[in-house]
Amino acid sequence: MVTGFLGSSGSLLAHPANEIAHNTARINGVILIFLIISILFSRCNVDDICLSNQNALHAEFFSMETKGRINVPRTTIYGLGMPEDSTIYMEETVNKMFLKLSYSSDTTSYVIINQTLQDTIHFIHTKKLDFISRKCGFSFDFKLDTVYFTGIFIDSVAIINPGIKYNENFDNVEIYIY
Repeated sequence: MVTGFLGSSGSLLAHPANEIAHNTARINGVILIFLIISILFSRCNVDDICLSNQNALHAEFFSMETKGRINVPRTTIYGLGMPEDSTIYMEETVNKMFLKLSYSSDTTSYVIINQTLQDTIHFIHTKKLDFISRKCGFSFDFKLDTVYFTGIFIDSVAIINPGIKYNENFDNVEIYIY
């Protein structure tokens, strides 16, 4: 048995309750599709850019005499025991350094040559694997424990911020030179 109303032309019209139910189902379907699309696009953030080498140790040079920041001319810095060309600075004026720490060892060492003087600096650290995002994957967070150096032209080293985390831009170490 078909229920409905006869229109003025004599044709059978749908029951108003059926029409309302049909329209409600269509609206619910559109809302559901909109929600799914919104959820999918909300996970893709334009600011979610993977930054390479954003967990490097930040170190600055200071004068032992004046305690102020200084530029160190004709400086060469390279890593010890690193598999690739590890020269970071070659005969450059340096006041701030960004040094990668080892993923495979708890000690990372660099040689700093200033004109004819050469110092070696060793950073003892721990590392922890940290999830960044689905797009970027994982990165290591480091924590500085101790810094050793040979003391040729480096007088002292101060760890001012031991934590080295992905996408943070804090100075970690102050290197005081004679």
